[in-house]
Amino acid sequence: MRILVAEDHRILLDSLALLLASIEGIEVMSKHTNGRQVLTALEIEPDIDLIVSDLQMPVMGGIELTLQLRQQFPHVRICLLTVADEPNAIKEAIRAGADGYVLKSAEREELEMALTMISKGGKFYSDQVLRLLASEPSIEFSPDLDKPATITLTKRELDVLRLIAQEYSGTQIADKLFIAPSTVETHRKHLMQKLGVQSTIGLVKYAIKFQLI
Repeated sequence: MRILVAEDHRILLDSLALLLASIEGIEVMSKHTNGRQVLTALEIEPDIDLIVSDLQMPVMGGIELTLQLRQQFPHVRICLLTVADEPNAIKEAIRAGADGYVLKSAEREELEMALTMISKGGKFYSDQVLRLLASEPSIEFSPDLDKPATITLTKRELDVLRLIAQEYSGTQIADKLFIAPSTVETHRKHLMQKLGVQSTIGLVKYAIKFQLI
């Protein structure tokens, strides 16, 4: 995986580049202090898989960089690594099209998991980020998550959805609802089919948007 790193604090930039380079399968191609430099680098070397970028940088920050990537280099994935833990900042990043949002307080393992998932075409928002989103019931997501009038969820499906959004594991949900873990997974699959989402993150976003938790 070929990566570019963007961070406006030089010591943090160098440390982050060293950390990423120590992860198996990752090659750090270059380091930059703002989003504009990243876009210039991509014009010279477009064969880049993923950008790891700070959110707040001079000249061009992570949100604007994300928007520009979606227009100019849609094949390049981006993970925002930041201290910004305000729900509005997270919402803005999701709307811009960020593939991942990880707080700088995360452990190395979580960052590695995020990059692996994103590189495979998935999305990654850390548990802490999802908790922050859940604390903001008025948060809105993209129009494709609008609630179709024909969707009807059973009481049990709503129970499972709420517990999923509260970060309970399948086994924990089964214990709370006095059902088998396999039944929980069946409900999870049915929920994804009914709501038209592809992942647990999609279920969480739905539950948050429509204030089910």
